[in-house]
Amino acid sequence: MTTGIDIHDIHAVTERIEQAIAARIAAVTREKHWVTHYGANHIHPRHLVYWICVQSDAEKKRLQSDQELCRSLRSLLREYRYPIEGRDGVHIGFESQETVDRESGGNWWYHWR
Repeated sequence: MTTGIDIHDIHAVTERIEQAIAARIAAVTREKHWVTHYGANHIHPRHLVYWICVQSDAEKKRLQSDQELCRSLRSLLREYRYPIEGRDGVHIGFESQETVDRESGGNWWYHWR
């Protein structure tokens, strides 16, 4: 790994960022939601995706169009000292249960494949 950061450290930072994203989203939505991540950031820190999952397409659209919120979420990478060489490559996205139901028969795993 090019960062010099220990694999256990990057895992811990990744988890803390996920929790912080969840807290920020909880403050701005009343819909049932959850946050998850996947990737291979143990290989390189840019290989990481966070998903903010909500119920409705309307809420997904509202949240992803909130530029201040998106900047705030990205700032968590810096705040939690995620490796700088990977920060720009980390994706923070939004998805809705309605979209997954419509496009993937309600199966999130197939949806993200």
